[in-house]
Order: sequence, then C-alpha cells, then structure tokens
Amino acid sequence: MHTMKALIKREFLEHRGAFLYAPAVLLSIICVAVAFLLIAGNGELEGEYIVAPTGATMYTIGVAASYIVWSVYLTVALFFYYADSFSADRRNNALLFWKSIPQSDLKILTSKALSGITIFAALIFGFALVTGAIIYLVLVVVSFQHPALNAPGIFEALQIYVQMGFVAAIYYIVGLLTQAPALAWVAGLSTLFRRWSIPLAFLIPGTVVLLEFINSIIGFGNSRPIAKFLEGWFDSNFNEELAAEILMGPAGGAPFELLKLVLSGTDWLSVAIGLVLTAGVVYLASEYRRRRIGA
Repeated sequence: MHTMKALIKREFLEHRGAFLYAPAVLLSIICVAVAFLLIAGNGELEGEYIVAPTGATMYTIGVAASYIVWSVYLTVALFFYYADSFSADRRNNALLFWKSIPQSDLKILTSKALSGITIFAALIFGFALVTGAIIYLVLVVVSFQHPALNAPGIFEALQIYVQMGFVAAIYYIVGLLTQAPALAWVAGLSTLFRRWSIPLAFLIPGTVVLLEFINSIIGFGNSRPIAKFLEGWFDSNFNEELAAEILMGPAGGAPFELLKLVLSGTDWLSVAIGLVLTAGVVYLASEYRRRRIGA
C-alpha cells in the first residue's frame, strides 16, 4: 500500500502542471476578468423590467455549469495524460531505472491508471468546488449593483452548494467509470506507439467503421457490428433537456432530481464490461513492457 501511494505521488509530481498549475492559472484569469467586469460595470441594466429566475435557481444553474465545464477539462486532460504516461518511462532511460527496482510493471502501470481517476480527478473536482464558491460571491456583488437580480441567502446557498457538490461527485465518478475503456484504449496504444497513440486512437476505429460502411454500400452485407458497438457504447441515456428543465424549476429539489437522472441514465452493464476491459488493457500493457521493453 505504501509503495502504491509513493508511485501515485510520483505521478502527481510529474504531471501536476496539467492538473494543478494550469487549472489554477485558468481560474485566476477568469477571476481577474470577472472582477474587472464588475468594477468597470456602471450598475445599470437595459430595459425597464427585468425578468430573471430566483437567486437560488441562478446559483444552482451556475454551479451545475461550472461542474460540467470542469468535467470537460478533466476528460481532455486525462486523455492526454493516458496517451503519454504509459510510455513516458521510455524517455531518458527512465524505464531501465524502474525495472531495476523491485516493483512489477503491472504495479507501475496500475499506479498510473489509478492516478488519473483518484488524485487527478480529485484535484479538478476541488477546482470545481472553488468555482462554486466564487460564483456565489459574484452573485452577491451583482445583486448589490442590480437589485432586480437577488442572490440567495448564505444558508440557502450553502445548502445548494453541499447538495450540488454531492451530485457532482457522483456525476464525476459515473463519468470516469464510463470513460474508462476509452482512456484505457489510448493508454494501451501509447505503450506500443508512444505519442502516436493520440491520432491512432481515432484513426483505427474510424478506419474500421469506414470499411464497414463501404462494405455495406457495395452490397457485401449490411452488418456493421463495430459501428453499432461504438455508437451504443458512447450513446448516453442522460436526458439533457430534462436536466435543463430541472435546473430551471424550483431549486430546492433540483439536486436530488439531477442525481436520479444521472443514475438512471447510466448503463451499468456496459460500465462493468468496460472496467473488465480496462483491467485487461493494463495487464496486457504491463506484460508487453515486461517482455519486450528494456528486457
């Protein structure tokens, strides 16, 4: 256990730029820009009458939007992390060093796989939590400048913050479980092709789907199993329109309705199959490293 923690800590030290420094800089730039807009604003709104959702609803929508934006950042960052981390040890003879210590290739690659869905995901989720607090401060300032837009009270905002944070945590976990096969795919390719894994991750399935499409056109059969498999795998049952209606409705029950929507929109059988495939990719990649690289 101590060895695994040390290996995960090593991954954090080597990749903290993408998961700590870059998000911190990005959030700082956004805060400075928003602060400038608030200070430079004249405190007036165009139009005689302003029709806006309640302060609680606006805050719920803002927090939900921030979690979605950070989840997109996490997905992109993890894709590039796994496209490089499984082959990063091969640079500068680092792989020879790790092969010289009593740690198996399977344990090293497992630590890389776990780092993305634990410490790196937790870091991005932490930035999402900070963003939620900043959104409330912005709403308070805006409510002083524009009395027609009222911010929720501190206790009401805290309740929304905690509830939406819990829902977002479940959303992030489900998202990571669903994305595991795709991330394992690019990680496995990186073991073989290094940084060429990024274009190959799209080129290989795209070529197979194209060949199936051509085969169906020229009349050799209408069966397209790979295309249907990929379409079904990434076709989420999450109802975005219903989620928008929930967010625009009363803020009190929105978090729990969103939670039910997230859980009911997940194909748990596909998630289980994906996790088995992910474990298989990590094992095969470790065997390739053990047998073929630096042996």
